[in-house]
Amino acid sequence: MDIDRTTLIGRELRSATYTVTEVDVKDFLGVVDEPGFAVTRTESGASEMNASEADDAALAPPSFAPFVAVLGLLKTFDWQNDFLFDYRTGTAMFGEQSIEFHRPLRVGESVAIAASISDVYEKQGKSLFDVIEVIFEITGSAEGDRLMSGQQSYILFK
Repeated sequence: MDIDRTTLIGRELRSATYTVTEVDVKDFLGVVDEPGFAVTRTESGASEMNASEADDAALAPPSFAPFVAVLGLLKTFDWQNDFLFDYRTGTAMFGEQSIEFHRPLRVGESVAIAASISDVYEKQGKSLFDVIEVIFEITGSAEGDRLMSGQQSYILFK
């Protein structure tokens, strides 16, 4: 059965949140060489930080931002309901990603992820597959300011 996923274009995906924890950043730094970054401050939720605490909070390394985008976006959709795809029997891959950074992430802050399907198209390689393009915006939950925005694609093999 051939599924027409172009009907998904424009679909708003569910909202999600992610908290930048000291543990996650330290684990990340354990496998990524990011000279000069050492997380030493106590973590607290962004909703618990006042403005001066947020300014003093340790920054997450810039290379951590794509990690947040990937994890956050995976929380915004259900493969079957939103992509019309059964990942248990089909094959899916992560495709291209582009991110525009608006400000650094702080350890301890919670971020909100909003996403929608901006395009769906079919391509031919060794076999036929669909590409689903998702656009997103990640904001600080407490302040609502933009942290990053961008696009990710998912490749779904038929």
